Amino acid sequence: MSKKSKNRKHYYLNNPGNQDILLLRDEVHKAVTNEQFIVEIPVRDDEIIEIEENKNKNYSNNRLVSIKIDQLDYHNDKSTVEKIWKVDLEKPIPGISTQSKTPECAILVLQKYQDTTQNLIDEKIYRLMIILIELKSSINVKNYHDSVLKNIEGKFADGMSRMYILLTLNNHLNPIQGYHQETIYIDFKGILFYLKSNLIDNNSQLYSILNNQTDLLTCRTLLREQDKIKIKHLKVTNQMTISLETLLSK
Repeated sequence: MSKKSKNRKHYYLNNPGNQDILLLRDEVHKAVTNEQFIVEIPVRDDEIIEIEENKNKNYSNNRLVSIKIDQLDYHNDKSTVEKIWKVDLEKPIPGISTQSKTPECAILVLQKYQDTTQNLIDEKIYRLMIILIELKSSINVKNYHDSVLKNIEGKFADGMSRMYILLTLNNHLNPIQGYHQETIYIDFKGILFYLKSNLIDNNSQLYSILNNQTDLLTCRTLLREQDKIKIKHLKVTNQMTISLETLLSK
């Protein structure tokens, strides 16, 4: 923290008369960056995002150790990935973290699309895809009323609400970033990676999702009583590498 910040008596919500004053929003943005709660990931094919379950614990052979995401410089004939951020949702940050009640992390992918709906070739639209990632070494459902799957549903709902709040701190309106006059909409997707499962009929939406009867989870979030998020589930090995394209695909 700078000497100027230490000596400051007040935080400012707004101070149009003094552009040298850092506003509260700017200070929080700096703090979460310094804590590596939100980290920008270079969009390069030689870059890898690694996500671990239960950090700093000893793993047995049946634990899900890590998922690696590669081929980050993804583009096709419709879109191009411009920015990627990783949000460590389980990192112990005062006033923000809800450990064990949230997905491991969120991967934010900013994609640029060309809008050709009215032959406006130069019209750009951006999508910020928010991928909530939950890792489970084992999903063991014991009976019809078992709460294991509902707890996972709650993590995705919590992750959506927390991202709604965190996105109000985003820096895209800063003219320096170059996005302050662009159209950016957000979309959510949940990814559940698991090593093994033992499922019996259960009164949860996630049971239907894991049995491929649907891919849509309806849940209560801060903004909606019945919010919706598409869930993809992938059975994996202890260590697995997956491409960004696979995560973004339907």
